[in-house]
Amino acid sequence: MKVLIVDDEELTREGIRMSIPWENLGITEVYMAEDGEEGLKKALELLPDIILADVRMPRMDGITMAFEIRKSWKQCRFIFVSGYCDKEYLKSAIQLSAVNYIEKPVEPSEIVDALKKSILQLEEEKRRLAIEEEYRTHFKGVLEEIPEEDLVPVSWQSSMHMADKIEHYIQENFADINLSLTQLADAFELTKQYMCWLFKKEKNETINQCIIRTRLKWAKEYMRRNPFVKIKNVAAKAGFADSSYFIKIYKKYEQVTPADYLRECNENRPEAKI
Repeated sequence: MKVLIVDDEELTREGIRMSIPWENLGITEVYMAEDGEEGLKKALELLPDIILADVRMPRMDGITMAFEIRKSWKQCRFIFVSGYCDKEYLKSAIQLSAVNYIEKPVEPSEIVDALKKSILQLEEEKRRLAIEEEYRTHFKGVLEEIPEEDLVPVSWQSSMHMADKIEHYIQENFADINLSLTQLADAFELTKQYMCWLFKKEKNETINQCIIRTRLKWAKEYMRRNPFVKIKNVAAKAGFADSSYFIKIYKKYEQVTPADYLRECNENRPEAKI
């Protein structure tokens, strides 16, 4: 990875360059610029992964430089340092999705933490782009009828994988009998086709299989704790609209009926053995 340090104070530039264990972070190239104008020129020439910039500099400030860079080079991450806590600068940093806004005097540990966070975001972004490219290749021809903006949301940038988010959503909402692919696709602003493909690739099971597995796992634990409960009540609490379907699915996955399992749980109660 490449890093560009932009600061009009030579001592600060050199101090940062000398105090950070770049190689340990996987950063192989570190460049420096004296002000925003030079920083802009070098950024567009070198295309660094991370730009560490002072906010207030002569000729061109760090925020203006960053907005100019963003017009042509959107993949980089910004870390700002400043001797001033200016609300307007902070707002601009947020607009630029800056990784951090560090106040001077700078502590090396703060920069290291910000660099690690930047690297994590960059790796996640590369992984996301690779998955999208594989998806497009896999469905080449089929996707020609789908608008580009409907394939994958531009806003999807997260340290948590999308498949993990979907699974978490299912775990939180399995009891909703209306939980469906449409509901999930709407919640995550994805096309159903892409969402299903991605989840199967990441989790090695379909979304519907995950929903059923989650519901059955909860139902089994609930019956273990409540051996006298009515099966229709278990089905409803687990998100099954039809108790007959619940019994059928439960037997298919567990090899016994819910009634048999309840009977077994009741027989194994400590007080039942007295």
